[in-house]
Amino acid sequence: MKLTDTSRYWMPGQKRFLHLATVHHSVREFVAMYDTQETCTYIEEITGGHLSRIEDDSLAQELNDFLVFNKVLLMDKPMVPDKDWYYRKPIKE
Repeated sequence: MKLTDTSRYWMPGQKRFLHLATVHHSVREFVAMYDTQETCTYIEEITGGHLSRIEDDSLAQELNDFLVFNKVLLMDKPMVPDKDWYYRKPIKE
C-alpha cells in the first residue's frame, strides 16, 4: 500500500466531502473522505471515475489500519459492525 495524496480539498462538485487521502494498493485506488454534515469518514474505491463501497471486509480493515498508522485518521471510535462506513475524525492540520 502506498499513500499517494494527503492534500485537503473539497471533492469535485461537492462542498460536503473533504478529501483526506488517496491510497494505491497494487492496481486499485482508494480514497478517504470526511463528510462534514454527518461528521464521519468514508473509505471507498475509485473505479472508472466513480466511488464504490469496498466489499472485502479484510481489505476495508487493512485500509483503515493503514490510514490510522499513517496518522490520516484518529482511532477514537470503533468500526461500525455492518462495515459500510468507518467513523473516524480526521487529524486537524
